[in-house]
Amino acid sequence: MDSLFVTVLFLLTVLPANVSTESGTDVNTLLTQLFTTNNYNKKIRPLTDQTQAVQISMDFFLNAIIDFDEQDESLKTSGYLSFIWIDEYLEWDPALHNSPTEIFIPQDDIWKPDVSLRNAFKSFTGLGSSYLNVRVTSDGLVWWNPFQVLQSTCAVDITYFPFDKQKCELKFTAWSYSKAEVEINMGSRGVELEDYIENSAWKLVDTSARETNTEEAAVYFTLTLKRKSGFYIINVIIPVVLLSVLSVFTFILPITSGERASYAVTVFLALAVFLTIIADELPKNSENTSILAIYLMLVSSWSTLIVVLCLVESRLAIRDENRTPINFVFMAFVKVADFFTCKKCKKSVSPKEFSPKSSLRKGLDVEKSVTWIQVVNSMDFIFFWTSFIFTFVCTVILGALAVNGAK
Repeated sequence: MDSLFVTVLFLLTVLPANVSTESGTDVNTLLTQLFTTNNYNKKIRPLTDQTQAVQISMDFFLNAIIDFDEQDESLKTSGYLSFIWIDEYLEWDPALHNSPTEIFIPQDDIWKPDVSLRNAFKSFTGLGSSYLNVRVTSDGLVWWNPFQVLQSTCAVDITYFPFDKQKCELKFTAWSYSKAEVEINMGSRGVELEDYIENSAWKLVDTSARETNTEEAAVYFTLTLKRKSGFYIINVIIPVVLLSVLSVFTFILPITSGERASYAVTVFLALAVFLTIIADELPKNSENTSILAIYLMLVSSWSTLIVVLCLVESRLAIRDENRTPINFVFMAFVKVADFFTCKKCKKSVSPKEFSPKSSLRKGLDVEKSVTWIQVVNSMDFIFFWTSFIFTFVCTVILGALAVNGAK
């Protein structure tokens, strides 16, 4: 029992005195050695052999897509970059003077690559801030993780709007150095999405990273975004299609009601309003034309033609067939309409009942019995189905092109 007590007393008193601990004095001594005794100079590249290139590994940890402005063709993202390199002037032996194995140093106190976003949208600034620290280990390994809100340029292709995909690149380059002096390599992670927050308007469908093969030290991070089209389908596409259908049904409204022209003009103005809304959503350039804009222009042009036809028909409806005979052009509308409406109900005429004189006389009597109102009704029938087929074909073809082309 006495021997056990002596052993415990020995462990509590003697052993702790031999345990190695790091104190603030030890860290201060190490910093004095590195920056004062060794005369560290942050203006010198961190290599003892200055003919070699500093090898820097770079990854991008994307946090969020803040905004994608198609008008200005700019992409605003947030996240942080991870840089790793070896600084040979920041190496030490932890066994000497009870030194720590790693320390934290303000980023402006050591050498770091002047990496910047090359395709910045507004201002060209460096990364990080003076209050950020870098992490340095005893073997000279440096970790620098500057958090940034990046606003870059991004060329927008609006051909398949609102089912479009956009590919945006963020180009980071060591501005003052060539590839022979500083070589930026793509890290093992590339674009990391472990902290990514989904955007409400855009879906991130793919990411990639690549290095340049030129003399320039640069790395490209590519983000492929797909627009979430639900908002535009509900608030733009469906109303436009419904308005185009209403434009077709102009010819259902009787010419004698006196409301047809005003109805056609109202539908045309509604389409013009939606064309203005779409124009405000798209970037003002002439490199690409949206299929939706083409569809709106076709529908608006056809709606304009419908307004003109309604005005012409209103003029024809008040004519007197006794004072203004119906010529063969307008009779053609009547015959075509009769052909499509009464083709199945026509009775076959037997050879005995047929004679050229009776047929000619019957045709003349029919022409005399046709009124201008009947001509207008026949025109309505032809124009209705022509407009319906035109609108249907344009909607199906251009809609298929927009949806499948984006894929």
